Amino acid sequence: MPERTHPTQPDEALRHTGSDTRVRGGLAYAVRRLTDGRAHHLMTGAARLAIAQRYAIDILDWTDEADELIRDLLIAMPEITSDVTRGEYALLLQATPHA
Repeated sequence: MPERTHPTQPDEALRHTGSDTRVRGGLAYAVRRLTDGRAHHLMTGAARLAIAQRYAIDILDWTDEADELIRDLLIAMPEITSDVTRGEYALLLQATPHA
């Protein structure tokens, strides 16, 4: 008999569906933030982290769920490995599978 504290498959599927929806929302938020202004400025790793944190905390407050969303967003957002502008990075985000 499975532990009652472990999520069932349907529960786990629903959790992942909600997470995917939130990740898509976070990526769309990031694109808007990056293109609203200063699109020609250099994109930084700190900006990448700040955008993920801001979105997650705005919708989930300071919770463990927000921490998970931040982690999921950072996984979905490509790492910055070379000089790229905020606008160019927004284009990369639009091309990600979750977007």
